[in-house]
Amino acid sequence: MQTRHTHPAPFRTWLATGLAVLALVSPGSAISSDGSTTLSVTGKAERQVENDRMTVLMTTEARAPEAATAAAALNRNMEAALERTAEHDAVEARTIGYSTRALHDPEDASRINAWQVEQNLELTSGEFDRLGELVGNLQQHELTVSQIRFSLSPEARQAHREAMIEEAMEDMNEQARVIARSMGATHLRTLEVELPDEHYDRPQPMIAMRAMDESASQPSLEAGHSTLSLSVRGRLQALGAETLRIGPR
Repeated sequence: MQTRHTHPAPFRTWLATGLAVLALVSPGSAISSDGSTTLSVTGKAERQVENDRMTVLMTTEARAPEAATAAAALNRNMEAALERTAEHDAVEARTIGYSTRALHDPEDASRINAWQVEQNLELTSGEFDRLGELVGNLQQHELTVSQIRFSLSPEARQAHREAMIEEAMEDMNEQARVIARSMGATHLRTLEVELPDEHYDRPQPMIAMRAMDESASQPSLEAGHSTLSLSVRGRLQALGAETLRIGPR
């Protein structure tokens, strides 16, 4: 015959009390041996910041029966563009993406009709009006706008960093105070704070021109905003919480 074990009433009372105490511990906290509770809390700050840098990608190309002839024509166009750009101290310029390709006869793939050479000129500045004026001028000299994008400069991000750290810390501390009050704690002690790298939304490259006819020499521009976000992670110790006696039902 199988023996059935029964637990005395004091044991069942102790078990129920222990389970109830465990149910009160939140996932973001842990009870220490001294009766204090360690809280793990994340504070966040976010800001919408107006973009202060504009980057324009322009393209120039040349086509000729001989590759060397096409390359020479393109080089003349780019050198002239760089000379015009050098007159604008506020504009950073660099050439990128040089390519050469053969244009084949559509009826005879083995026959090369011409060679096409292409190169990009990237222009960046925080002075939108002056850069827009330069772009309009270059459009009249064998260059076309391929892409315009706006972004936030490192200087602008750094200018907001200190204030956002303070906002994130206050958010973290306020969350910890709410949790501590709900536990009946009287004091909070910060044990550790971690500051991960901040993030910001990188604006997707886009054509940022409104609809414009071919006679327009300067594009209409809208800089838009970037979203900065920063977080801090901390461990805080909640002290002075009253011990709640939990009896059986």
